[in-house]
Amino acid sequence: MDQAQPKALAALQPFIIEATSTKSPSPRFLKELIIRATSASGTYIFTELLQTQAIQSLQTADPEYKSYLTQLEHFSWGTYEEYKSTQGLPDLTPVQTQKLRQLSLLSLASPFLPTQEEKPDTLTYPALLSSLGLSSNHELESLITSAIYAGLLTARLSPTSTPPRVLVTSVAPLRDLRPQSLPAILQILKTWENRCSTTIYGLESQIATIRAGAADRTALQRKRQEVVDTAVIQGENDSSKPVRPRDRRGNKRDLDERMEGEDDEDVSSDEVKMEVDDGADVAGPAGPRGGGFGGRGTKRNRGRGALGGFT
Repeated sequence: MDQAQPKALAALQPFIIEATSTKSPSPRFLKELIIRATSASGTYIFTELLQTQAIQSLQTADPEYKSYLTQLEHFSWGTYEEYKSTQGLPDLTPVQTQKLRQLSLLSLASPFLPTQEEKPDTLTYPALLSSLGLSSNHELESLITSAIYAGLLTARLSPTSTPPRVLVTSVAPLRDLRPQSLPAILQILKTWENRCSTTIYGLESQIATIRAGAADRTALQRKRQEVVDTAVIQGENDSSKPVRPRDRRGNKRDLDERMEGEDDEDVSSDEVKMEVDDGADVAGPAGPRGGGFGGRGTKRNRGRGALGGFT
């Protein structure tokens, strides 16, 4: 889309050179030059050719040749509907008709035209069929498709909407302004300013909403963290009180450490109990030299007694 204008100027350049390098061109020569320029492939902008001294000389030519100057003006800034409503203009060839319809589509799709404020439905199928002189939706869709592939605009067809319409997102800057069009330019700039202001206001509102939501989430997270910190501190303070482990409140690490400590105490008490039981079964309460229920003493005495029996 950005390269559409340079490409169009490059395509027109040979005709500009021909118009400026020919000495004393005849009206017939200029007529043929205009027909070839408007029919050539890739030529979509004509201001540079229109402004040459040779082409402007047709203003004083016979009406037969002067009409071709008017034709070139329509290709520069006019529309197909205006061309057909103007009397005395030459007939268009099929190639010229296709190109003028494409250029007219650019004018109708421009988002900065004052007519868009007055006639917001200019891009519906019925409106376009009337403005472009087409007889069926198929012809209209073929024209729009050709304009898209030529890089003149970016659009999407919506034939199932009510009414069917063309959704245009961008237009190549190929159309020229009419002479004495200062009021129209001011209106275009005013429309553009209003749309920019509306867009900026919408963006600022969205930014403010996002920031407010982020602030609320941060405040909620801070409150939650304060509750957790308070609970942890409270659990650490309560750990010095003689309360059951299940009544204590702390973090998960404290709970795990307390559970591991209880498991160690249970294992130690079981080992002591097993040793006491072993001593009681072998030596009794007054085993020889054992001195009570000690398991080690009992086993030692049993060993000595066994040795004494062999002596």
